[in-house]
Amino acid sequence: MVGRKKRRSKGAELLGSHQKCWIWGRHAVLETLRAGRWPPLEVTVDPTWLDDAVQSELTKLVALQQITLTEMSGPDLSRLCGATEHQGLLAKMPPYPYASMEMVLKKLHGGSAVLVLAGVQDPFNFGSILRSADVFGFDAVFVPSKGQASVSAHVTRSSVGAVNYLDIVQMEEPLDCCRRLKTLGLQLVAATEKGEHAPAHVNLQSGTALLIGNEGTGIPVELLEISDLQVCIPLQGHINSLNAAVAAGILCYELRRQRESL
Repeated sequence: MVGRKKRRSKGAELLGSHQKCWIWGRHAVLETLRAGRWPPLEVTVDPTWLDDAVQSELTKLVALQQITLTEMSGPDLSRLCGATEHQGLLAKMPPYPYASMEMVLKKLHGGSAVLVLAGVQDPFNFGSILRSADVFGFDAVFVPSKGQASVSAHVTRSSVGAVNYLDIVQMEEPLDCCRRLKTLGLQLVAATEKGEHAPAHVNLQSGTALLIGNEGTGIPVELLEISDLQVCIPLQGHINSLNAAVAAGILCYELRRQRESL
C-alpha cells in the first residue's frame, strides 16, 4: 500500500457488479488517475508487467490521490476483471460522475459544439463516439438516461480514457434538452439516411448540436421534427450504411475541418 490515508472501498457503491466495476489496461487506468476527475476506489497491479517509468508514475498518482495500491499476480488480476488483456493494471471504480445539465448549459455559448445521442446502446460504439468527441474538441455529450449504454468499463476502454475529460450529461427528457440547446443558439443537425444534405455542404462553423441516432431505430421522429438540418454522409460501394460510431467520427471531423479553415 502507498500513502497515509487511503480511500476505503469496502461497502462503497460500485460502477457495476464486483467483476464489472474494474477498468483495466495501462492507458485506461493511468489516464483516469492523471485526470483526477473519477478517482478509483483502489488500484491493483502486477509490477512485473510494468516498466520503471510507468511504475514510478503509478506510485506517485495513487499517493497523491490517497488510493490503496495492492500488488497481485497477473492470473489473479484476470480473475478479478474477467479479462487477460489487463496489462498488469486494474482500477476498481465507483459510479461514473456525470456532469450536471444546468452547469454544462451555463458554460455553452453560441459557438459551442456538442453531441446529442439518441440511445446508442453498444458500449464500444458509445466509447468510440466519446473518443471522437474529445479528439475533435467538442464541448459536451448529452445522452438519454434510459435506452442508452451507460459509462462502464468497456465504454471507458473503448474511449481510451476520453470519459475523464468530456462533460457527459444524462438527459431525462431528450426533446426538452434539444429545445434548450436551440435556445442557446445552437443549430440541431441530425444525421440520418434520409438527410438531404452532405455534411460538407452545410455550415457547421456556427454553434452546432450533432444528433446521432440509435443503431437500429435511428433518431426519434420528435427529434427529427425539431432539427434544423438533416445530413446524410455520401456512400459508395456495396454496403449502404455506417454504424453510429463511424458516422459520428466523420461528422465530428467535418465540423472541426470547417472551423479550422476559418
